[in-house]
Amino acid sequence: MSESADLAGTPQSLWQSFAAPLDIRQFGSAWLALQCAMIEGATGAVMVLGPPDTGPFLPVAFWPPQQAPGSMLTEVAGLALESRQPTLLADATQAALAYPVMLDGHLHGLVALQTLPRSDAGMQALTRQLQWGLQGIEAALLRQQSGHEQVTRERLMTTLDLVASAMTEQQFTPAAHALVTDLAIRFDCDRVSVGFRRSDHTGVDAVSHSARIGKRMNLIRAIGSAIDEAIDQQSLLQLPAPPAQLLVTRDHAALARQHGSDNLLTIPFVVGATGNLVSGGFTFERSGARPFTPAEIELCQAVVALCSRILEEKRLNDRLLVARIKDLGRDQLIKFTGPRFYGRKLAAGLLMLAVLFFSIASSTYTVGANAALEGAIRRVLVAPFDGYVATASQRAGDVIKTGTVLATLDQRDLQLEYLRWASQAEQYSKQYQEAMAKADRVQLNISLAQVQQARAQMDLLAEQLARASITAPLDGIVVSGDLSQALGSAVKRGQTLFEVAPLNAYRVILEVDESDITGIREGLRGELMLTALPGQVFPLVISHLTPVTSSREGRSFFRVEADVEQVSDKLRPGMEGIGKIAIGQRKLIWQWTHKLVDWLRLSVWSWI
Repeated sequence: MSESADLAGTPQSLWQSFAAPLDIRQFGSAWLALQCAMIEGATGAVMVLGPPDTGPFLPVAFWPPQQAPGSMLTEVAGLALESRQPTLLADATQAALAYPVMLDGHLHGLVALQTLPRSDAGMQALTRQLQWGLQGIEAALLRQQSGHEQVTRERLMTTLDLVASAMTEQQFTPAAHALVTDLAIRFDCDRVSVGFRRSDHTGVDAVSHSARIGKRMNLIRAIGSAIDEAIDQQSLLQLPAPPAQLLVTRDHAALARQHGSDNLLTIPFVVGATGNLVSGGFTFERSGARPFTPAEIELCQAVVALCSRILEEKRLNDRLLVARIKDLGRDQLIKFTGPRFYGRKLAAGLLMLAVLFFSIASSTYTVGANAALEGAIRRVLVAPFDGYVATASQRAGDVIKTGTVLATLDQRDLQLEYLRWASQAEQYSKQYQEAMAKADRVQLNISLAQVQQARAQMDLLAEQLARASITAPLDGIVVSGDLSQALGSAVKRGQTLFEVAPLNAYRVILEVDESDITGIREGLRGELMLTALPGQVFPLVISHLTPVTSSREGRSFFRVEADVEQVSDKLRPGMEGIGKIAIGQRKLIWQWTHKLVDWLRLSVWSWI
């Protein structure tokens, strides 16, 4: 007896049913029938399929039809699913072979076949027969997968096109008209309408192929009632109603009867944030024997779910500013007084307590200002005469003691001039003695005047020679002046060479904003913190208010002088920082809001 039947002996009806476009269950039944017809001794078979890899894997076809598989067939199928490998079980009376269906490395199911006992060569032939036959299953799965992908792509393209038509227009009304008209064309509808619920009734906002809807009030009321009917029942409504739809369709029936629509489909939607939900719906109308298919209904639901949110966003953007403010206030009131939103309510309660606290509590109000440190006095050292710089031993930043030589001027010209006048004085003295010997009173007086003149010049030159060394008049620091890079250069009499300030007396220059100057007066105390010494706070006292102002970045600042009460050896003139002046006790809420209030008062006054 041969191990398998000849292919030519397979019934023609099985081949015809196998080649016809069938669903997967019909295909599986035809496939099992063909395989079992070609395999001699086949007693049962089952085809198990499911989602790739994940399952669940369920039987889709049996052979013989309507006959449940035996225990051996069930066992071998379970082992093959677990191992993903061909599995064979056999005993003295029967044998079972299960072969997994693999596609691109993914398990899609298996085929299990039960036969009478056979030899090893027969089992090999049976395995080859199943391997060849599995090509047909793989081809059918690929066709099914390709078909599903094609349908998905078409639905996605349709949805994106409709979403694009809704987003093309910037305003709500044109966008709604464009969308419903495009929906009517795409789904071959006589009319498509969209409406949003206002208060307790839905208002129709757009009807396809109609730019103006005000003149068709009966139709608009009927469509609005149909949408209300779907919204109230929170369910899709279809007319004629399918057997599974146990919902009220009275308003839909009235719309169909009055305006000649044989097929109606209303899809409600709810959009918006929690606490501010907005309801509405789309109504699709067809005439004649053209009911909506399940695929069309599913696609319409997807489009409505996306486009309703787009239309709601445009509708909200088209509102007047007053309406937006009103809705915002209502939404916030609902969130504060309604259920949930406990975090928001807690935050609001804490904010109210904080406002109450700061309205009652007081603290010292301080005015901050940029501060610069200067010496209490500043001595200027100038050139005593026209000359040239000879030496420069000190420069800006050096700490000096009284009498320290800062620089010297070249003395050679003065020394020569001094010797010249000394010689001239000696000559005039001799002339004086000769005139005295001759008793020449006229020459005596002239020579005496010349001697006095020469000695006066010598005294002047001696004083200049003594002042050729520029010395420090006090203990302190050189604030400015550096002649070390100008040795040999000429200086003019009265030219500033150095500025010296003491280290034990300072004053602080505060730049107070014009909006704060009214509260500043002499005698107020404050604190100073310098950038160079951020860990130390120095007390200060306001000593003088000047009418001098400076402008910077469009604002005016008054110059206020203060004395430093506690001097440190780390302080140096020129240091900068922040000064705070204590004005007095003020409410905390006033301290934080008075500048804003003053600005508002000034702005309102300038506008009026």
